[in-house]
Amino acid sequence: MMGYEITSIKDNWIYIKHDYRDELDGFIMLMKSIEGDVGGRIIQMDGQDVEYKILNDPYNLIFRWDVQSGTAVIVPDAADIEPVVLMLKDHFYRLNN
Repeated sequence: MMGYEITSIKDNWIYIKHDYRDELDGFIMLMKSIEGDVGGRIIQMDGQDVEYKILNDPYNLIFRWDVQSGTAVIVPDAADIEPVVLMLKDHFYRLNN
């Protein structure tokens, strides 16, 4: 069974791990799940880092992936951490089943 889970929350960064063989595939599947819920579109941000946003995302989250840290979700407004964690856990449940 595939699984996603939050490994830590530091400041406004939520770190996520999953047990997909390909780390990037798990990152993309999570973004596509959220994209479908908000009726948005995934867009790559300019810069050297692998970062994306989803248009229509009410939290304006930044999804980041790198080799060292894996998947991270950056929450611009610290007041949104709790609802974002709940939203992510809902997507984890759907993706894990």
